[in-house]
Amino acid sequence: MAGFLDLPDEVLLYILSLLRISEIGCIAQLSRRLNALIGQDAAWRPISRQLINIQEDKKTRENCGHKIGRRQKSLKEMCRISLNWTRGNKKENLLYKFKTRYLPWLQLDGQQLYLSQGEKVHSFRLHDNGSIYKKPLVSFHGQLNDVTQFVVKKDRLLTAGCDARFLLYNKYTGALLHCYQPDEQRISGLNIMCVDMTDDLIVGGVNDKSITLWRCNCQQPMRSITMSDTVRSLRTSPSQRSFASGSSAVADRQPIKIWDIESGKQIMTIGRNWRHGAGILHMQYESPDTLLSAGYDTIVRMWDLRTNCILPVIELEDPHDYTVYCIQSDGKYLIASGTALWGVARLWDKRMNKTLQSFFVGRGSNSPVYSLQFNTTHMYVALSNSLRALSFTGR
Repeated sequence: MAGFLDLPDEVLLYILSLLRISEIGCIAQLSRRLNALIGQDAAWRPISRQLINIQEDKKTRENCGHKIGRRQKSLKEMCRISLNWTRGNKKENLLYKFKTRYLPWLQLDGQQLYLSQGEKVHSFRLHDNGSIYKKPLVSFHGQLNDVTQFVVKKDRLLTAGCDARFLLYNKYTGALLHCYQPDEQRISGLNIMCVDMTDDLIVGGVNDKSITLWRCNCQQPMRSITMSDTVRSLRTSPSQRSFASGSSAVADRQPIKIWDIESGKQIMTIGRNWRHGAGILHMQYESPDTLLSAGYDTIVRMWDLRTNCILPVIELEDPHDYTVYCIQSDGKYLIASGTALWGVARLWDKRMNKTLQSFFVGRGSNSPVYSLQFNTTHMYVALSNSLRALSFTGR
């Protein structure tokens, strides 16, 4: 009589896909054949689709550095690390200590981590274990005052600063490509609050309550949009046909607006019944039709731009009612947020209405989390006095 182990591999893999992770561990001990099958990605793919922070797209995996040591991670290993995120199993490491307190900004780009420090931006190469090389790979100089924000896209890095200038660099060499600044009559007292760019366009929010648009190959601004409030956050859509602006919600109770890039005309407003001062500090497009926002009113929201956007699809409220300075999403279930509560970063699962995990980063620090970035194995957190990493690779 044929037994369980006489079934074809494809049938056994289907049966394994119906089991829980704890049950798969027990099954692996029954025979060498089952143990070998459980090591295959096919056995873990149905399970991985329900876990957080797992990217199976090849291009995304390459960009996010899905490796441990010099080898590519198996899907089984990625599932194990994902469970560490869910359960809060992490190890904290101090990567960089600042001599002066700053409001730093971070961006993770493959195996490089970009960090603003005063008037400079440094690019650090990541070790295989998630730490950084102490000496910057490239440093970007030129701002006369502190960098407020920067953005890295393709082969370029764009900075915006308190000297009212945008500087465009080659991200590989640090060579300055262009400098953009308002008219001399306007430059006194101006700060660039936020910035983003497309392949051929720069969008910046200025503290004189305006949004300025520049062509990358032109020294004169293409257009200026007058706002009722100071713009705190900008994000261009992945489609590159529109951009979102988030303002301070003082004079105008509609802080999030969507604009057409070419015409500069307003396409739509987002939400209703915003509280006074519920300004937007950070936004992220997950897709051309999905926008995340967060800010002073302590709530992370997800908007579906295909609807009338009166109400968000998801609302995640900080349990201690603290301002949310920054957010990042894995594009699936996981959202990470950095808060004004001293050193607190939170993990959210979109399928839940409560915090998944909270981490007190840099215990004893009295700094908010000004910026954070993560890949599948590490979260990088920028405080006013240090850069720290949370590693989720441990067993």
